Amino acid sequence: MNALRRLTFALLALALTFGIAPASRAADAPLAVINLINLPADNSAEVYYAQDLGYFKDAGLDVRITPMTNSGAIIAAIAGGGGDIGNAVVGTLADARGKGIPILFLSPAGLYDAASPTAALSVVKDSPIKTAADLTGKIVAVSGLGDLTYFATRAWIDKNGGNSANVKFVELPFPAMAAAVLQHRVDAAYIIEPFFTAASDDLRILARAAESVAPRYQATGWVASESWLAAHPDLALRFAAAIRRTAIWANSHQKESAVILLKYLKLDPAIVARMHRVLYAVTLETRLIQPPIDAAAKYTGQTPVPASSLIWTPPAK
Repeated sequence: MNALRRLTFALLALALTFGIAPASRAADAPLAVINLINLPADNSAEVYYAQDLGYFKDAGLDVRITPMTNSGAIIAAIAGGGGDIGNAVVGTLADARGKGIPILFLSPAGLYDAASPTAALSVVKDSPIKTAADLTGKIVAVSGLGDLTYFATRAWIDKNGGNSANVKFVELPFPAMAAAVLQHRVDAAYIIEPFFTAASDDLRILARAAESVAPRYQATGWVASESWLAAHPDLALRFAAAIRRTAIWANSHQKESAVILLKYLKLDPAIVARMHRVLYAVTLETRLIQPPIDAAAKYTGQTPVPASSLIWTPPAK
C-alpha cells in the first residue's frame, strides 16, 4: 500500500472513530457510486438526511437508494450482489452469519430505547386480546420470520404467560400491517414508526414487545458483504464516517430531520409531530449489539455468537 493510500485510510479511520469530518474533496473529483438498499422507516432514515445535507457528497459518494420491505430480503440481496450496502436488524444478521452468509456490520443505525419507544405489538381497540396467553391460536404479523420483530414478539409472549409456539406468524411489510389488523386479516401486528402513529387512533398497544430483548440496544445497522468490504475498504470507511456524522446531527436536530423524513416517506406532518423519534447509535458497541443476538439465538436454535464477530474490521493502514 503506497504512502498516499495509507494516509487516506488513516484520515478516514479518524473520521469514523472520533467523528472528525472528512476533508473536503476536490470540486472536480468524481463521486464513487454506492448502491444502497434501505428499509424506508425512521430507524434507517439516516441515509435520507445524509443525502439532503450533502454529507455523502462531502465524502465523495453518490449513494443511490432502493427501498425493500424487510431485513432478510435486504441481506439476501446484498449477499447476492444486488446492492453494495444495506440496512439490517442485528438478529437477522446473526442468523445469516450462522448459516454461512458472509455479511458484516460496517456502521450502526437505529437504537431501540424504552425511554422513547418506536415499536408496538398492536391490536384493534376493541380486540378481546388482553394478554400474551390470549394470542394462542391467533395470527400475528411481523416484518420477517427471521428478524427482530419476530424474535422480540416471541420473547414477549413466552415471558408473559403465553406460548409463542402456538401462535401463527405471518410476514407483512410495515406499511401494510395496520390495515391488516383493522381488516381482521391478522389479530395483532408488530408495527414500527411512523406506521404505528399513523394508525394509532384505531389501534391499541398490547405490548412494547421490543423491550423483551432489552431496555436499550442497537436494533439495526448498515451491512455489506465481506467480498465488497475487502474490495472497497475506502468506500466503506467513507460511508461509515458520513453516517456517523449524520447520526450526531440527527440525534440533536429532530425537528429539522422531520422535514426531511416527510419529504422521503410522504408522511402527514401531524404524524411526524406525534410519533416517537428514533435515536441513532454513533459507534458499533458490542454491549448494545449482543442482546438481540441472544434473543435471536433462542428461536433459531443457534449458539449465540459474540457481537464482535459481526463487526467489520478495517484493514491495517
